[in-house]
Amino acid sequence: MPADWSRPLDVDRAADQRSEWEFELPLVGLPRLAPDLALQEGSAACRVEFARERGRPVAQVEVRSRVPLRCQRCLRPVWVDIDVSSQVRLVTDPAQAGEAEPGEGDDDGLESSGAEPTLAPEGRVVLRDLVEEEILLAAPLVPRHEDVAGCGPGEAIPAEEPSGDAKKGPMNTPFAGLGELLKRGH
Repeated sequence: MPADWSRPLDVDRAADQRSEWEFELPLVGLPRLAPDLALQEGSAACRVEFARERGRPVAQVEVRSRVPLRCQRCLRPVWVDIDVSSQVRLVTDPAQAGEAEPGEGDDDGLESSGAEPTLAPEGRVVLRDLVEEEILLAAPLVPRHEDVAGCGPGEAIPAEEPSGDAKKGPMNTPFAGLGELLKRGH
């Protein structure tokens, strides 16, 4: 893993030099993804290559990982395979992000790269952020096990087991007294 995967890089310099990095990135080191991890383990195999396209800096970002997210049915870990490769156009000005690329819509015979714009404030970008963005875009919004039979409310991870007397007493339900209050007109 290069020492600079978490430091900002100058995108123009990286593009001019056609810089390329390959590294392993621990998933817990991704600040936006880490809170959604069901387990504090795993890593992503990453490759980021910079170049220029139509004079603008671009990055080819490839990520392979097996990410332990939390199933939204049973709250147990569900392993999501991520295998993405995409090109991003690095823009320094937020106003440029919505602009068409030079040559788009022109009849010059060149096709647009289809690269998504990514903001590189002050012409700098962090490799970790590029990788994290690709993982977040590839991960399901609502992670769930595919097999519904083995995953459901009855399979949820229990909270703490009630101790002695609590097990014997009546079950406290949140709306138990609501009917009585409604009858009394409160």
